[in-house]
Amino acid sequence: MDVEGNPGIFAPTYTDNQFLYQSGVTIYNADKRSRKDVGFTITYVLLSAVAVIWGIVAFASMDQNRSLYTIGFYENSTTCDIHKYTAAQPPQTDVELSTDATFAKAFDKAIAIFVPISAALAIVSSVLYLVLFRRFAKATVFLSIGLSVACTLALGIACIIVGSPIVGVVLIICAVLAAIFYFFIRSNLALCAELMALSARALYENAALVPTAILIKLVGGGILVYGVAAFICGLHVGNVTRNPAVFEPPLGGENEICYDIGGLPIDCCVFKPRTWAVIYCIFDAIFISWTTMLILEIKLYTVADTLSQWYFSAPAPGSSAVVGRMSNPTRGSVRQALRHCLTTSFGSVAFASAIITIINFVRRLLRRGARNNIICCIINCIAQPILALLEKFTRFATIATAITGQGFLPAARAVFDTLRKNFLQTYSMWWVPERVLGFTVFLFSLSWGGIVFGITYGMTKNKDGSAKWGVPTVVGILCFFLMAYVLSFVAGLLLDAINTIYICYAFDKDQRCVTHPEVHSLFAQVTGGQGLNEGHGAGIRRPIGQEEGAIKGCGWGAGM
Repeated sequence: MDVEGNPGIFAPTYTDNQFLYQSGVTIYNADKRSRKDVGFTITYVLLSAVAVIWGIVAFASMDQNRSLYTIGFYENSTTCDIHKYTAAQPPQTDVELSTDATFAKAFDKAIAIFVPISAALAIVSSVLYLVLFRRFAKATVFLSIGLSVACTLALGIACIIVGSPIVGVVLIICAVLAAIFYFFIRSNLALCAELMALSARALYENAALVPTAILIKLVGGGILVYGVAAFICGLHVGNVTRNPAVFEPPLGGENEICYDIGGLPIDCCVFKPRTWAVIYCIFDAIFISWTTMLILEIKLYTVADTLSQWYFSAPAPGSSAVVGRMSNPTRGSVRQALRHCLTTSFGSVAFASAIITIINFVRRLLRRGARNNIICCIINCIAQPILALLEKFTRFATIATAITGQGFLPAARAVFDTLRKNFLQTYSMWWVPERVLGFTVFLFSLSWGGIVFGITYGMTKNKDGSAKWGVPTVVGILCFFLMAYVLSFVAGLLLDAINTIYICYAFDKDQRCVTHPEVHSLFAQVTGGQGLNEGHGAGIRRPIGQEEGAIKGCGWGAGM
């Protein structure tokens, strides 16, 4: 089926394609695109069907007594019959019930206060972050670095003073390491700020990308929730049996201790899942891992397609380029980007996400093996940077797929050839924006988690049992992850925008075109190139008819 010939609900409007009428033939392929990497589309759809349909069977086949199985039941039941065990056990004492109720009440109160505050603060911080990067990029970079380090250091000292030395020492160490890191890269921070400003400007000009990216993550999160729930249900399909490792099980009551052949205490009972449920869990785990990466790649593709439309569209008539700021091109169509992503290029996106899934799996295996012996540790140290570079290149190839409409492998070859010819020296600096954003998000999130921990501890310090330390710890960790998740989402959008504009610039330069002189001037500093001096004689794109001698297209044509 030709999706472009019969696009249905994805059909672009005149507004969606307005930039085509302004810019004519460009590197960005907005013409009819055919389906690419269909095999990966079929594979993912089949895997999804297995995960969803078989998951329904897993939901219906769960052990109905699963909520009754306790640690005490597995450890002490001699019959492995949950009904006999519960009948033989006395009910909880009033003291135990009182302790549980105290913890639950304190936890619910802290969650009701700090989770909404954390969510609101994270959203406000994210919006403010984008606005500040757009208008005051350099000041924002240095201010965010200074505040994050200072707040973390001050919070660490405060934790030591109030009697939490472990938390305080961890915070101080993180602040010192961050300060050392920023000191050694101080010469690159100004350039990093310009990259952030360029990225924030791109997102501002294409503001629809932010809610679209949120929607993609929400829909993907719903799919993952189903997959995880089905996986958990699959683990509960089976029955409880006696532990075969038990040597001469006791013949007494339901509350006994079992021993293995060596005389060591072990569980009397084990849960034995059914074979088909184990096989399903394997398929579902693959589905969950692949879908997680697919969601991120769909977001990246949508950002790349939209921003490349915006980048390669012609500047507005009469506008002038300002150094450090892009001229005013036509806004990209998010609708068209989603149409490309979910139809013709879905197989390519699935291909890329499968590669990243495998890379992450191998990286986890290497990290786990590095804990066992020195040889595995050496292999891990060598392999991790290579795998990280391969993952970065895969994301670059996804961006190229969004720009050109090619399959994943041809787009990857195009990116490789372009970078090999022009940008090998880029990688010496390219990790700086990611590290700056990563450290800032981590330190702010850690600081907020520490603040929540301290306030919650003050609320529960007069309570007994686990409520005194357990509630502050759990609530602080939850608030830390909530803040980190929201802030890292915005940081991810900024990085996706930087990477997309970089690949657009790379294709531009490879075809000896200068679509936006200010972008070429900025990235020439990153790559160590000659900037606009290399573009003498190259055409600068302008709207059709604006100038008689303007070159209307370079390299990749619209009919590619």
